[in-house]
Amino acid sequence: MNRNRDAKIINDFGKNLKTIRKAKKLSIRKLADIADVDFSQVHRIEKGESNPTLTTIMVLAEALQIDPCILLSKK
Repeated sequence: MNRNRDAKIINDFGKNLKTIRKAKKLSIRKLADIADVDFSQVHRIEKGESNPTLTTIMVLAEALQIDPCILLSKK
């Protein structure tokens, strides 16, 4: 396991999520409600403190009405 690589991927995902959420003018709470994901989980994902499951990635992308690949893209 490469911890630096993993941390970068998790961080990039969180940054992508936050950028897209803000562009769509959604609060963390509103996104969490739409996606039916716990508010604190979305907050931890955006901060790069939590590695989301595939299911969570899919429901967040659906709630944002985007392709999940956008959340996984590198910056």
